[in-house]
Amino acid sequence: MLERNQLPLRPVAPGFAVAWVVVISGASVALSLLFACITPFVALAAVSAVILPRRMAVTAVLLAWLANQMVGYLVLGYPQTWDSYAWGLAIGIAAFACLATALGVLRLSTDLTVTMAGAFLAGFVAYEGALFAATAVLPSGEGAFSAAVVADVLLINSLAAIGLICLHAGAAASRALIARQQGTVLS
Repeated sequence: MLERNQLPLRPVAPGFAVAWVVVISGASVALSLLFACITPFVALAAVSAVILPRRMAVTAVLLAWLANQMVGYLVLGYPQTWDSYAWGLAIGIAAFACLATALGVLRLSTDLTVTMAGAFLAGFVAYEGALFAATAVLPSGEGAFSAAVVADVLLINSLAAIGLICLHAGAAASRALIARQQGTVLS
């Protein structure tokens, strides 16, 4: 069982942190292709906040957002209009609001599971809140924040977060196994 002082897993091997940023960016591309407008930025930001050092988490979220925008405009054919660009910017701001909130929750001293769940849930509220605030100045559909849509967004983000945490746990276990094997070979 991981203890609180192990998240983000310290010391993070520089190659591992860089690889994780690449994984988050790649996940953004894949999830953008799969879900289009419901890319799970909450999962990407919250898991990055928990796993990576702050600067690397910011880089991961920035690259994930840029990758999402490139997929949207270059592959999925998002409209080239001012409101489409403005919504893209609003999504980026919301993703960073999520990251900042998740990082803030990580400073609380409580049980690891509660802290991780709190980082995700607080990040979700910040993300949805930022997007809802954007509707004050940007055009939005009537049902964009209906209970059903918000529940779908929460479900997609929850499943993505679980997948990313499992991927991270597998990578950490592999890294530990390799280190243990190298230790026995050197002994």
